[in-house]
Amino acid sequence: MVQVKAEYDFDAQPNSGEISIRAGDVLTVIRESIDGGWMEGRNARGSVGLFPEAYVTPYQAQRAGAQPPPTVPPPLPQVAPQSSSSFIPSSRNYNDDWGAEPAAPAYQAAAHPSATSLPEVPRASYPALSNNDDFDDEWSDEDEEHFQEPSRPSATTTTASLASNSRRDLSRSHSEHGADRGSSKVNKNINRFSNFVKSGVEAYVIGDSKTSTPISERHEVVINQGIIQWKPIQQYYTCVVDKPKKESKLKGLKSFIAYSITSSLTNIQCQVSRRYKHFDWLHEQLSAKYIFIPIPPLPEKQVAGRYEEDLIDHRKHILQLWVNKICRHPVLSQSEVWLHFISCTDEKDWKSGKRRAEKDEYIGGSFLNCITVPQQPLDPNAVDQQVERFQRSVKTSEEAMRVMQERMNMFQKVFAGPVKQNWQKMGSAFKTLQQSFEIDETVASRLLTDALAHTASEYHEIGQVFDAHTKNDMEPVLENLYSYKGTVQNVPDIIHVHRQALQKFRESEGRLSSMEAEKMKQRIDAMSYAVIAEIQHQTAEKVEDLKSTMGTYLKRQAAFYQDVASKLGALSARYD
Repeated sequence: MVQVKAEYDFDAQPNSGEISIRAGDVLTVIRESIDGGWMEGRNARGSVGLFPEAYVTPYQAQRAGAQPPPTVPPPLPQVAPQSSSSFIPSSRNYNDDWGAEPAAPAYQAAAHPSATSLPEVPRASYPALSNNDDFDDEWSDEDEEHFQEPSRPSATTTTASLASNSRRDLSRSHSEHGADRGSSKVNKNINRFSNFVKSGVEAYVIGDSKTSTPISERHEVVINQGIIQWKPIQQYYTCVVDKPKKESKLKGLKSFIAYSITSSLTNIQCQVSRRYKHFDWLHEQLSAKYIFIPIPPLPEKQVAGRYEEDLIDHRKHILQLWVNKICRHPVLSQSEVWLHFISCTDEKDWKSGKRRAEKDEYIGGSFLNCITVPQQPLDPNAVDQQVERFQRSVKTSEEAMRVMQERMNMFQKVFAGPVKQNWQKMGSAFKTLQQSFEIDETVASRLLTDALAHTASEYHEIGQVFDAHTKNDMEPVLENLYSYKGTVQNVPDIIHVHRQALQKFRESEGRLSSMEAEKMKQRIDAMSYAVIAEIQHQTAEKVEDLKSTMGTYLKRQAAFYQDVASKLGALSARYD
């Protein structure tokens, strides 16, 4: 075994396939001369990962009296950047109060990365997660994690169509490490491997996925009346997020909101209690495993007013939308980690299921081994065209949703502000008018005074109705737009990874034997089938979601104005 000695410190980026090394570490080399100036090796603790080749020297040569390296470290590997985002969650293994140390995530070997697949990934904007027990119990400023706004895809697809997916950039990037440990410490941005490599998709494409456990979760893509789609759900079920409740621990030192989840998965309704951080952890697991499925966004996590009724209610509604989308997805609804999340009531089983999910080897590119697809080969050019059409459709829809969101927000502000105030000011004017007639003691004046008093009261009430309309009727539309946008926001990066896979095949085809090329083509087709199936699902979801959301909104609009008209009609009758 070839061994090397680290001459400089190198800090790995979380879940990038890299490994941190410190000057003086001795590593066993697994692969050398990886494109871009990297090596893969194992340290004394058994951890495996990638590190810069220029940061180490042969261990034997060093012991034989080789000259010490210069104090300034050599330049880091430089390769033309491609994408600065990553959909690989940067922390699949949380240390929390679930009572067990998180399992180490299965390492995804970055097999033979090409020089074109090394984008520059920016250093993180969030603090690294420490090994504390309650990383989000108090939802403090330090623990706050904000999710990017969302959206959702569009387009119908047939056998010729294909997929795209997206920026799983709900990657929690970590900030740079703290104080320097010495002059050899490197504090620079460096070029990292692309999502295509880090996610394990390249390893899958070239047939180098490394797994040691049997497949326990299988999914299927079928062709139904010429449409490529996921195998339909055999048993639909629902989940209800309800009863948000403030709870505490450590004798009240830590407090949090817990939500009950009731599922109809079994004959006997099962109810579990989950906190926001549990949803957050689940989101990480789903994002890491199902890389060609855009996972809907969770509600943003905020500190201000975290126990205010409106905020808790709003968060509950977003969580309900989230579980609805999971339950309707042919793959996610059957996910082992999801089913464990909504059904496990035993604390011991809960912890063991958490560890099992964190040790899952079939994540990222390796998940494609869990999918059965039709034998019919796909035309790469037709697939490419289908993905391109879907990408254009998503881009157009995303912009349209943004405009709708802005207009709805403006409507909300106007109705809850000036419109409400003007109705109530008019009510005050009617009240003043009523008071001016109270001096007159005639019967006709008393009748008019009563009518004016009632009008003043109703105008004030109508102002309140406009305010309530913004919450009851407009807020659900904004919540659905948030969910849609957050979903389709994932599409560009997933499309990029898929295109890199197709490009990898085109580059390799001429250098492989006919048998090897055929096997690679089968793997590419399996991935393309999965992408097409997901496009079909997202397209159908977008249509149904928008029909339901806008139809409900307009019905409520009509009912709202009819209510106002009815109130005004009743008032006018008092003046007859």
